[in-house]
Amino acid sequence: MTATPPAATFDDELEALGFRVQGVSRRGGRQWALAFNRILTFTLHDYDDTVVMTWSCELGEHVLERGWQLSVTDMSTAELYPRNDVRLPLDIEAVRGEITRVLASLRIDLGDPEL
Repeated sequence: MTATPPAATFDDELEALGFRVQGVSRRGGRQWALAFNRILTFTLHDYDDTVVMTWSCELGEHVLERGWQLSVTDMSTAELYPRNDVRLPLDIEAVRGEITRVLASLRIDLGDPEL
C-alpha cells in the first residue's frame, strides 16, 4: 500500500514559484522575495489569512546599460515600484495571477503612437 503524499502547504507552493523567506516584516508576518530576473523583484508579506504583495524594478541600472538617461541625480538608484501594494488571499493561484498581471502591466512599447 502506498501512502498518499501530504498536500502542499502555501509555503511549499511559494517556494516552488521561487520565493524565499527573507525574515519577519515590521508588522509581524513573514517576508518572502522572488528575484524574477536581475532587475525585477516581487516581495510578499504573509499574515494569518492574507498576503500583501508588491514589486520593485531596479530601473536605473537597466537604463544605464541601454545607454539611456533619466532626469535623476543618481541613475543607479532609480527604482520603479507600484503606488499601492496588493492584498490577496492566502491562495497560490491569486499570487500567480498577480505576478501575471504585473508582468503584463510592465510591457510598454515606447514606439506605440497610442501612448
